Amino acid sequence: MTTITAPQSQALWMLNSLMVERVTADQTNGAYSMLEQWVTADGNPPPHVHTHEDESFLVVEGEIDVTVGETTTRLGAGDFAFAPRGVPHTYSVVDGTAHLYVIASPGGIEEFFRDLGEPAAALELPAPYAPDVPTVISTAARHGISILPPPA
Repeated sequence: MTTITAPQSQALWMLNSLMVERVTADQTNGAYSMLEQWVTADGNPPPHVHTHEDESFLVVEGEIDVTVGETTTRLGAGDFAFAPRGVPHTYSVVDGTAHLYVIASPGGIEEFFRDLGEPAAALELPAPYAPDVPTVISTAARHGISILPPPA
């Protein structure tokens, strides 16, 4: 993993990943939010649907398989994917650690990440842990995100 620089106050451990708030809704008049994320397969998000925001992913390092609707695409460094609100999506890290930007429009998704995550004790990935699934589902629902069952 590359060296991470950020004010500690902007860093979160969120579902086995490290997220750094780079631009928040407060800073963009609500237009968008952007977070930088480092994640391994331990932090692959479940399939989910946003009702409030579109979500995009820009890969800096590593590879992820992004599924939007019924289409899965492998993304590497420099690749971008768009997941419109209302469309089920997820991603999975192919190998090792992926480094990406998560962009949401309109802004505010950082509130979900703050509610579900915790302030990072260090600018590194957390030790892997099993998420509390009922808490993930209920926290997501409060933010207009529906967690879907894994594919069959």
